[in-house]
Amino acid sequence: MTRSRFAFCLALACAAPAAGAHALQDRYDLPLPLSWVVAGAGAVVLLTFVLAAFFARGAADASALRRQRVLRLPQPLLLPLQALSLLLFTVTVAAALWGTQDPLMNLAPTMVWIVAWLGLIFAAAFFVDLWPALDPWRSLHAWLPWRNAGPLRWPRALGCWPAVALLLAWCWLEIVAPIASSPRRMGWLLLAWTVLSLAGMLAFGRRRWQAHADVFALVFATFGRMPPRRLELADPPSAESVAGLVGFVLALLSTVIFDGLHGAPAWLVFEETLRRFSPVTLDVNGHLAGTAGLLLVWLAFVVLFEAAARAASKLAGTGPDLRERLALTLLPIATGYVVAHNFSTFVLQGQRVFALLSDPFGRQWDLFGTASFYPDIAWLDARAIWFIAVTAIVAGHAASIWWSHRVTLAHGVAPRRAALALAPLTALMVGFTAVSLLLLAAGEA
Repeated sequence: MTRSRFAFCLALACAAPAAGAHALQDRYDLPLPLSWVVAGAGAVVLLTFVLAAFFARGAADASALRRQRVLRLPQPLLLPLQALSLLLFTVTVAAALWGTQDPLMNLAPTMVWIVAWLGLIFAAAFFVDLWPALDPWRSLHAWLPWRNAGPLRWPRALGCWPAVALLLAWCWLEIVAPIASSPRRMGWLLLAWTVLSLAGMLAFGRRRWQAHADVFALVFATFGRMPPRRLELADPPSAESVAGLVGFVLALLSTVIFDGLHGAPAWLVFEETLRRFSPVTLDVNGHLAGTAGLLLVWLAFVVLFEAAARAASKLAGTGPDLRERLALTLLPIATGYVVAHNFSTFVLQGQRVFALLSDPFGRQWDLFGTASFYPDIAWLDARAIWFIAVTAIVAGHAASIWWSHRVTLAHGVAPRRAALALAPLTALMVGFTAVSLLLLAAGEA
């Protein structure tokens, strides 16, 4: 790949992360027909279901995917981490507001979308949730003199639905109306969230606010349920039922699928169909179609999962709480989707941060002597990206099936009955596997 073409890919990834997140930079001819790949992946998922039915005898913890050991962070290490995080946050906002508005040369888009968002999701899903130690808004709240628990109670019926809405809105800003193309708008958004987040913490208390409305804290904490360890700073996952938690987990899945759909040829068909029936005749930027598509994909996930989960509860003879636990077992699938659609962007564009830290405002500075650092594009080629993506999708569905069996067994369901109860959910996962691979291939074409 020529340097000019790679620079274009990087600019595209900054200006519209969704468009470059799942696309391969070079075309890769599959060693097998795509139909064989999809059929083989579905067969692996079905085989996992059969193996789980016979061998998944240990009951998983009902409140999380596994029991987690506490990772204690020494205070002498915590304070420098919090100070560094606040410094980077301040520099990022300043660069967004007063730096160059070229998203490729400004630190803010790469720091927010690549390092903070993708990097911390990967860390939370595979190692440990680092966000409690790095959260700048949590640190700012801790330093406020009137930071005591908020006087207001969080409405129980509201649950975490505000975080669901904010997650969908965050996806909208990433894909439909990419805010990364305008660093200044991103800077104002970060300042607005700072005001809202601090006000919410002061009104309801930090724990209640972050458990129900803080979309970033909730995303990282949700992915952080999977690793065997959690930070001592992190609040342990709550065992109580929270309204909207199922919708939140399904939003984690559906937003990545929407990302793939939005960059596939099928999206043009959907957009044209919507224009025919929409009362709004002009939608030059595609915002109406994008908004409708995002909501429809999420609603489709909700409806399909609700049908499978209700069938599972009925066949297993358990209460409705099984539905929420089964939703949590979908987290490996969400992780697989994020890896499949974003790992190449994280590795390639993530290297840009070394140069951007030396010149965060895009003014030809070289503060740390790394401004001339150029990303090594040889780390990943199209073949490696494709195999990583396929492996992540299949492994995510297989892990989800295994954990769903163990969670069902934890509800006292007999093994044979648990397998019968999870058959509808398994069929749904086979369908998800096929769709995700087809969208991945469409983005590569």
